[in-house]
Amino acid sequence: MYNLSYWPLQLEERVMKYKLLSVLLTGALLTTGCSSDDNDNDTVLPEEPVLPPVATTIDVNEAATIGLKLATFDGVSGALSFSLSDADEMAITNAKDYRIVYFGFPDHDDKSTKPKAWKRWHLSKSYQCDSEANECEGLLTETETKGTYTFEAPGLDWDSGATPGAVQKYKVAIEIKGALSSSELELLPPPAV
Repeated sequence: MYNLSYWPLQLEERVMKYKLLSVLLTGALLTTGCSSDDNDNDTVLPEEPVLPPVATTIDVNEAATIGLKLATFDGVSGALSFSLSDADEMAITNAKDYRIVYFGFPDHDDKSTKPKAWKRWHLSKSYQCDSEANECEGLLTETETKGTYTFEAPGLDWDSGATPGAVQKYKVAIEIKGALSSSELELLPPPAV
């Protein structure tokens, strides 16, 4: 039959096993059931839409306005550099058609035998390019910096039209032509250094 002295011990072991089992189940439930992954109170942020890159350049034939800023100008050789941008400050690329006119003036401090005549005379040399006609004078080059250009004026000789050394002051007028607009043609002195 049954040993009653042994029975309370079995009951106590069973209760301990159930307590241990319930503690383990409760702990497992707490660690898996209450993780932050299942929290319904978290707000889900919508993903930011990926915007296309902002254009920083525009083709010369698409620009509604063409602004020119002279960076360097060597009056003797005619070498110059400038940058082009539109009204939105986007760099203008692919400029090919131009009209560049160099002006040479005598030094204003030099005295002349005809006092008023020296103030009026000047020499000019013009370079043009019409890319459709494939007729270009001079060499316009777009640099690695988008919207920045250099120009070389081969054959610019100030002494051929005046007394050698008479031309002392230099200015340039640059017009860049696009399909929709052209830069304003204005007489520019060399930039201040």
